[in-house]
Amino acid sequence: MKNKNELVVKSNRLVEASYRLTLAEQRIILFAIAEARRTQNGLSADDFVDIQAADYAEMFDVPVKQAYEQIKEAGKTLFRRYVVLHDTHPESGKPRDTEVRWLSAASYIDGAGTIQLQFANAMVPFITRLEAQFTRYKLEKVAHMSSAYAIRLYELLMQWGSVGKREIELEWLKKALTVDENYGRLGNFKKWVVDVAVAQINAHSDLTASYAQRKTGRNVTHLTFTFAPKEPPAPPRAPAAEAAPAGAEDSPLSQRLRGLGVGAKLAAAWIRQDAARALAAAEYVEARVRAGQVQGSAAGYLRAVMESGAALGPAPFEADAKAQARAAAESAKRAEAEKKARERAEQEATSRAKKAMNALPPEAVLAYAAEYRQGDGAAWSGSWDEGKGAFRNRMENLLFKAWLVKQLKAGHAAAG
Repeated sequence: MKNKNELVVKSNRLVEASYRLTLAEQRIILFAIAEARRTQNGLSADDFVDIQAADYAEMFDVPVKQAYEQIKEAGKTLFRRYVVLHDTHPESGKPRDTEVRWLSAASYIDGAGTIQLQFANAMVPFITRLEAQFTRYKLEKVAHMSSAYAIRLYELLMQWGSVGKREIELEWLKKALTVDENYGRLGNFKKWVVDVAVAQINAHSDLTASYAQRKTGRNVTHLTFTFAPKEPPAPPRAPAAEAAPAGAEDSPLSQRLRGLGVGAKLAAAWIRQDAARALAAAEYVEARVRAGQVQGSAAGYLRAVMESGAALGPAPFEADAKAQARAAAESAKRAEAEKKARERAEQEATSRAKKAMNALPPEAVLAYAAEYRQGDGAAWSGSWDEGKGAFRNRMENLLFKAWLVKQLKAGHAAAG
């Protein structure tokens, strides 16, 4: 794909659905839609869409090697992602939520720099050719955004592009962006999600956007977005620093970065450059520190992650959870194997000791019996029958044999 001016078409139901994708996953979905339209093949549950690392690299300005790593990893994680579509159940008239997976298959062609994606049958109707109820925008308008939230908000605004104003219920917006659990406080949600998204829309898209808040009673319940096409057209790319909120030096994110050993000035610079990436990198490194996967300086590892350009988002944490689950399963498997090995060793040692006991000459048995009567079997010494070389009490005979087996096992262990 050589032309960034590719049209992306999404059903409005899909735009208003609840889902969360990493930046790389979001880019791949949009890229696949545009590629299907460019080739005139459309999208079908029976066909694959080819995505080449070279085209992806050109579209999103990343090195080809890095581009292949991003599309390969995002293809894997997208296979597990799903969308929650909201509508009304036609028979009961009650609200209905439907979970639909993005993909039904994903292929990786190692050495060719290509992945192939097959959209799920239930998803295809929502990503299809141009129709009146569809949202349309050009891929180049979001190609340089580094926040997945910015892309999602841009889509929501473009639905109302001819109006230039959209009021969105706060809780609905959090649900649509799937951030309700992460940003419970309005101040944090505005600062680290909405402000970053609006700044990147203003910096990189063809819109100029702003927003205000509306209260119901004493609580803020709605955000009202006002937006319009840029005049004159936007410059190719604005500095990334514009996408960061003010107060980066004393923000909660700065404290998290500094908690990992990063200096205050560097933390503030990262946040100003790309707050969304800094947050994702902090979460990424924190997860690996907790898992004991970081050797040496956490700050050094965090710096390498920030400078790598690799896509970050929920995927690493899902990978961490799976890695931890695999590690726990492997640990349990090893523990069970070790337990069985100990049991086998104990059984073999007992068997050898019993054979050794049965092979003892009479004088050796008498010597062991004398030792036993002076120690553990002192209370039963009166029941010893010298003529038979055994205790008259049956239980004491069993206890003596058990003691003798234990002594022989210990002797074998010491000899071994």
